[in-house]
Amino acid sequence: MPTMPRSTSPRPRQPADSRRRLALLCAGLGLASAVAAQGFRHDVPHRGALVYTRTTDQFEVDHAQSRLRPHWVVQDGPDGHRWRYHATARDRVPAGFERVGFDDREWAHGQATFGPDHGKNQEQRTAWQSDVLCVRTVVDLGTKKPRALQLRVTHDDDFVLYLNGTVLLDRPGYADGAEVWVTGPALDAWVRGENTVAAKCTNTGGYQRFSLAIALHSTLPARAKEASELQRTFEAERNHANAVRGELFGSYRMPPLLLQGDLEAGTHVRLPPADLRDLGWWLAMDLRAGAAGGSVAAEAWRLYRLGDLQVRGRASAVGTDGWQTLELSVKNSLEPAPRDDSKRFVDMHVKPHVGYGFDGKLVVRRRLLVDNGKVRVAEFTTDLDGRLLRGKDWKDPTASLRHRESWRLVADQPGQDARFRGLVQQAIERGTNRLKQDLANVGAPLLAREAEGADRSYHTGRLALGLLALVKGGVPKDDPVVVAGYAELRRRVLVDTYSLGNAMMALEALYAPPGEFGDLKAGMIDRPRQRELPAEDRKLMQEWVDILMKNPDQSVDAADMLRFHYVGGHDFDNSVNQYGLLGLYSAHLCGIPIAPSVWEAATNHLLASQSPAGDKVDLELVDYRTHARRLASPDEPVTVARTTARALGWSYHGPKHNGELAPMYGSMTAAGITGLAICQAALDDHKTVKRPKLQSEATRARNDGFAWLSQRMTMRYHGGDIDRQPRWFYYYLYSIERAALLSGVALLADRDWYFEGAMVLIHSQQPDGHWPAELHWDQGIERDAMAILFLKQSTMPVLTGR
Repeated sequence: MPTMPRSTSPRPRQPADSRRRLALLCAGLGLASAVAAQGFRHDVPHRGALVYTRTTDQFEVDHAQSRLRPHWVVQDGPDGHRWRYHATARDRVPAGFERVGFDDREWAHGQATFGPDHGKNQEQRTAWQSDVLCVRTVVDLGTKKPRALQLRVTHDDDFVLYLNGTVLLDRPGYADGAEVWVTGPALDAWVRGENTVAAKCTNTGGYQRFSLAIALHSTLPARAKEASELQRTFEAERNHANAVRGELFGSYRMPPLLLQGDLEAGTHVRLPPADLRDLGWWLAMDLRAGAAGGSVAAEAWRLYRLGDLQVRGRASAVGTDGWQTLELSVKNSLEPAPRDDSKRFVDMHVKPHVGYGFDGKLVVRRRLLVDNGKVRVAEFTTDLDGRLLRGKDWKDPTASLRHRESWRLVADQPGQDARFRGLVQQAIERGTNRLKQDLANVGAPLLAREAEGADRSYHTGRLALGLLALVKGGVPKDDPVVVAGYAELRRRVLVDTYSLGNAMMALEALYAPPGEFGDLKAGMIDRPRQRELPAEDRKLMQEWVDILMKNPDQSVDAADMLRFHYVGGHDFDNSVNQYGLLGLYSAHLCGIPIAPSVWEAATNHLLASQSPAGDKVDLELVDYRTHARRLASPDEPVTVARTTARALGWSYHGPKHNGELAPMYGSMTAAGITGLAICQAALDDHKTVKRPKLQSEATRARNDGFAWLSQRMTMRYHGGDIDRQPRWFYYYLYSIERAALLSGVALLADRDWYFEGAMVLIHSQQPDGHWPAELHWDQGIERDAMAILFLKQSTMPVLTGR
């Protein structure tokens, strides 16, 4: 297990005058000196969250050794240039507005971007809804004529730019962030010192936007003098920077939240971020420096592509206005620390995923609201500026990074209250509406029927998963998209285990009795009811089972150890194995006979593939009925299941790889728990088959898996091994949902796993209903379907403990 971060080193004993200053400071903040000296604790609702707004003021990844030297004289963005502007009709454009002597004193001031959604879209800082937008400003272009001007312009639609009354550029149509270079005689209108820059943007129909940034270049690279040559140089450097950016930063990042379950001792976020952009947030939420401030020493370990980041610096004393500044250096170590792993493990499973060094500065300014020693970080800004490095010992700069953000606390969420449930329902409705649109065309490239004889049927598996999410998400079963989708699913040829498992779950979901989920959670029934299928669907389910049972790993005796591959062959993985078992269990619920020996052999594999190495953990699991009794009668004593377990996870394949322990993944550990719960429930349904020893071993292994999750579970990214941090996040959440619900677990180590995951999904969903893509390849239908299935708590408890 990785050691916990230490964000603040011990402070030396303070001299008398420092203690007096601290006492005065504490009085200003309403604190006792002893409390301040010991540090603060976060004021977050138990099993709740604080919700923030987050504004990215700047996020730039640039070539570290650029041949271009721009000096930006007109900036866009939140701190950008203030223009004089006049919005008007086409026939009322002021004559000569572009000239030097034009009187614009009656014009308003505004910042780009100009657009019609000001007040709704934070990028648009000034409203523009008329036909024409005229802007003017005066800028100092230096004492030496520029060799080139670089323009970054968004215009929708036609755009004309003037320099001292002369047309500098005339661009019809529209562009979004276009880079345009102006060189040669076009710059003859330049004058020493102040120059008048004016522009006109004309909306010819549809949407409208305008922004403009201008940089001057006093020197140019060798063999790059013309606009076309400068453009090629710029594009080559931009492509390099974008490649670096693409390796480190995806569309998804953790939403602006502080989850109480993330905290260690109430003072700091226990697990470090997986994204360099969230490093500032992680340090802003570390309260161990206290009111007096002092030295800061933290380590964010095993970030994907970056390894271990060492953070060193100082925190100032908290001012009487509540503000505190952290000035920090950030630099990664030459090699990731072994922690409790062997050097061989690090060489095999960590180092291959570390490709960059980083050397930079981070400044965090935060305002603290203090009440009796409890603190809320009311707002903070982060400013991260540094170099991304490659080469031996990270000595070769490859890109520069500048990242500035502003966070502001806007609400607290005390747990699963009515407001939370309303937000969940809204997210499900937006998600299912979006998913319905995507599934309406079953001939779309990602859903179309595979060619005859294909050895995979992933498109059909994707269709089945989407249908499962729609039905579980509450879309009526007679909805035209649902009816057409199931009709197409029934016609498809299914081959691989992933697709078969999804199809079986989707078909079984059509016939699940209403209210069954609530009855299981409440303990009114002790197992799912058998589904009643019409003859044709029952026949189809049997056919799918027959195909699935051709897909186990043939390198072992399936009668003794059953583990699925995608198709028949001499291989397996614990991910697709999970889908095989989920499909079989759906068939079992539909009355398809599955021999007890199948479940026994599948259990044998899951027991054998669990990691043998892990620490002892005091594990507490709270079931739904106990949790409900606690909430209804907080003062009444209840019995909570506590046990000592070993933190043992699962990997993608076996517990070892080339003689070394394999890396454990959050999704695979949840998949192992899921598979064991299914096997135990199915065996228990066979009343004439008694396997007490096997059942006991399976329960022990499930508890060990939950112990592993209790140490490494985060809902901000895929928990576990470094390689999985930036991918399969939604699959990871859905895997945890299945593992916990199948075992009837409401609280894991006193953490409300559902609340935490749902808060992340609610606040990361995009306005169009989609959820954002990860750093590595994934597909929107799977992302959306798995997010909906998590939010809906779609998996039935099968081990209720009743």
